[in-house]
Amino acid sequence: MSYVASFVDFGDPLHECGYCGACFWYNELLVKSKHSQNPKFSLCCRKGKVQLPTLPEPPEFLRHLLFYYETPESKNFLGQIRTYNMMFAFISPGAKFDSSFDDGKGPPTVRIQGQFCYRIGSLLPKDGEPPRFGQLYIYDTENEIQNRIQGVR
Repeated sequence: MSYVASFVDFGDPLHECGYCGACFWYNELLVKSKHSQNPKFSLCCRKGKVQLPTLPEPPEFLRHLLFYYETPESKNFLGQIRTYNMMFAFISPGAKFDSSFDDGKGPPTVRIQGQFCYRIGSLLPKDGEPPRFGQLYIYDTENEIQNRIQGVR
C-alpha cells in the first residue's frame, strides 16, 4: 500500500482576531460560522487575556534594510539574512536527522530521531582552527569582526 500525499490549499487566512488582529484560517475558528460578526480564536491572545507590548520601531537604517525591498542594499541584506544570523549564533542546533522517508516529491521535511540538543562547543578554538560561534566574542576580540567575515566565506 502506498500513500500519496496531495496538496491542499486552504486559501489565505482571512479571519482576524478582534482582540489582537492576528490572522487565521476558517478552520481555526473556535465556533465555525462564516457569518460571525465577532470571530473567536484561542491560538493567539486567548480572547484578549494575553497582551504583549507592541514592538518598538526599528532604527531607520534597519527599517530600510528590512522593508524597502527594491533597493540594492535591502535585496542584498534579505538575501544574506540567514548568514548574518549565523554570524551571531552562540550555539548550533544538533540532532540525529532521519532523511530515509523524504523522497523529494514534496516540500522538504525534517524528521528527528531521539533528542534535540544545542551544541555550544568550547570557549577556545582548537589549535590551527579559526574561532566560531561564541568563540568569536571571547577569543581574539580584537579581530572578531574579521573572524566573523572569514567564518562565512
